Amino acid sequence: MKISRINRVAGTFLALIVTAGAAVSNNNPDGKNRNNSPQETCVNSISGLSEYQKDRIVAMETQNQKVMNDLRERQHSASGKAQREEIKKQIDKQIENHGNTIKTVLSADQQRQYIQFQSNGGNPNPQGQRQGAGKGSGRGSGSGGGRGNGNKCRM
Repeated sequence: MKISRINRVAGTFLALIVTAGAAVSNNNPDGKNRNNSPQETCVNSISGLSEYQKDRIVAMETQNQKVMNDLRERQHSASGKAQREEIKKQIDKQIENHGNTIKTVLSADQQRQYIQFQSNGGNPNPQGQRQGAGKGSGRGSGSGGGRGNGNKCRM
């Protein structure tokens, strides 16, 4: 009877590990982030875009995502450090080229918004990113026999 319980616990533990491993190793080939929601694009963060601009940017983003996925896969499977560094240079060049092609579709004000979007790492509200991360004042009431400030251990 004890052995069957151990087997059940071990089986459950193994299933948990396999499930967690599969979730973590997701390569995101479909352009979705870890929460399985689409990644934020600049289309939603730049004001005053026409339908033509939106369509062009979405097409450019899709093409860029395909190229970047291919480059990342090549970088991951590269055998030597020099080869990986060369592919890293290609990735950097692709990022620069993509940003420049996006800017060709935008007005001067929209370009400033796009640059702001890029500098925030794709987060349209960078302050919201840290929301809830504070430590608080520490003035709560607790039950415990902790030491006060006067009893600090000095060495």
